[in-house]
Amino acid sequence: MFSFVIPLLKVNWNTRAVLEGINQKYAPTDICIISVGDQIACLKSLSEQWGIDNLRFYDEDQFFFEKYQLSKEDICTKISKNRPNYSSGWIYQQILKLGSNEVIEGLADWFLVWDSDLLPLDSWPLLENNVPKFALLQDKSAGNQEIIAGWDQWIRNVLGVVPVENDKSSFISHHMFFKQEHLESLKKRICEACNQQNWMDALIESIEDSGTMSEYWIYSSWVHAKNPNDLNFYPYDQYGSTTERFFDDGTGLFSSKLRLFLQNPEEESFYPTYQEILDFAKSEYKKVPSSLSFENNPRHLKKPLETIHVEEKRSKWNMRMVQAD
Repeated sequence: MFSFVIPLLKVNWNTRAVLEGINQKYAPTDICIISVGDQIACLKSLSEQWGIDNLRFYDEDQFFFEKYQLSKEDICTKISKNRPNYSSGWIYQQILKLGSNEVIEGLADWFLVWDSDLLPLDSWPLLENNVPKFALLQDKSAGNQEIIAGWDQWIRNVLGVVPVENDKSSFISHHMFFKQEHLESLKKRICEACNQQNWMDALIESIEDSGTMSEYWIYSSWVHAKNPNDLNFYPYDQYGSTTERFFDDGTGLFSSKLRLFLQNPEEESFYPTYQEILDFAKSEYKKVPSSLSFENNPRHLKKPLETIHVEEKRSKWNMRMVQAD
């Protein structure tokens, strides 16, 4: 099948289930984890206990050093124009995704980048008629429109193409099939637009006005403009209409009720299996969602309610919406 690439900020309570879910649903060739040293050591130890043996690990602090002689600190230091809610580390993880094919050996022409908090449940096939396809998972009618407008303008100004649009969904899909030739031509175009030799320097310079960008949307827009036959996706109504997104760092509504369901509310080492979460979801829903996104950044608790996404608003596990009711 395909290689998965997953930048991982830290090992969370749901990490085991995400990895087991990917393996069970998609049987990947391997799962390439990009993280910091202590988290790599933690996951190596845990994955042995869990019986997950197809992980490959890459140190994000030195990810680009061999090729560019740049550490994570070097790159993040250059990022000075980012918006308050988009830290240099947040932008760096987008750079990791776009540059993963330059460092990870053995990636096929097509590979899949997957957000570390996205759990597949009643999810989509990766191939349809032997064509790689991702799923649109985010309704575009909500969200911070100022930020989205900035991303739109970035695509027009830097790439010189019209942003790809869908009548229902954005292309912030939380996973994306990348094709290596399109990644390389995209980075070449960013260099040309900013008159830079290094695409990372060019990318950082390019966000001086917007303060951020969307790696999945810029890639999708570029491919749509250059070779639309290589941009294949399931429409929002097929899988996105049931997906949910909510904050849960292990103390949220979902994980708290899951603990009770599993009858281990006091267990400190809480890493439920994929099957345990699937069984719990079946007990809670008439129709199991296609996927769940477990947000772990506290900034999701501070966003104005009018800017949160549809997938957050409709979730029964969104603490803020429950409190508002």
